[in-house]
Amino acid sequence: MRPTATLLPAAIVLGIALICLQATASAAEDKGKSEKTESSERVTLFDFSEADPGKKWITVNDNVMGGRSKGGFTFKGDRLLFAGSTNTNGGGFSSIRTRPVSLGLSGKDGVMIRFKGDGRTYKFGLEMAGSRATYRADFDTKADSKGWQVAKIPFSAFAAGWRGMKLPRDRYPLERGKIDSLGVMIYDKKDGPFRLQIDWIKAYSEE
Repeated sequence: MRPTATLLPAAIVLGIALICLQATASAAEDKGKSEKTESSERVTLFDFSEADPGKKWITVNDNVMGGRSKGGFTFKGDRLLFAGSTNTNGGGFSSIRTRPVSLGLSGKDGVMIRFKGDGRTYKFGLEMAGSRATYRADFDTKADSKGWQVAKIPFSAFAAGWRGMKLPRDRYPLERGKIDSLGVMIYDKKDGPFRLQIDWIKAYSEE
């Protein structure tokens, strides 16, 4: 005998269909929330993909004070290369930074940078509109690293200074909404070549 198909009551079929629709809608809602959260937590500031990224950056080396270090930036494949050589018989530093630009960092908790380094220590720098102070925080790199590194630097880690002198943070607070320039500096009191390849720079918030 051939098996007889069992027919489910229409009410049960309708109930199963409603459950499936609700599950699909819930999954879509969760995905939307996840994408929205990711978007709000991290904002790309620079990924060097525009037609002429170099027009937003400038170089400042220790020759402004009679030093002998050399350094600068180039762009290759949507990545910034900061390279040169430091000479401690003088200032001993090389740096690059952006021209003043609106960065929209109000409500953010810090910055992130994805890079390949050379084993030396670099400084991430921030500047505010209307202030002569510079705010810097160190980040270390690995030599001969085949993979990319990411440094996550909270704004609370930045120390205020001016021309090499430390400034009290309580008198010179970092106001996130006024930050209009960022950059990278090497000043580790060592002589020799340096090379830092940067993939992107982002801002992040913890909530």
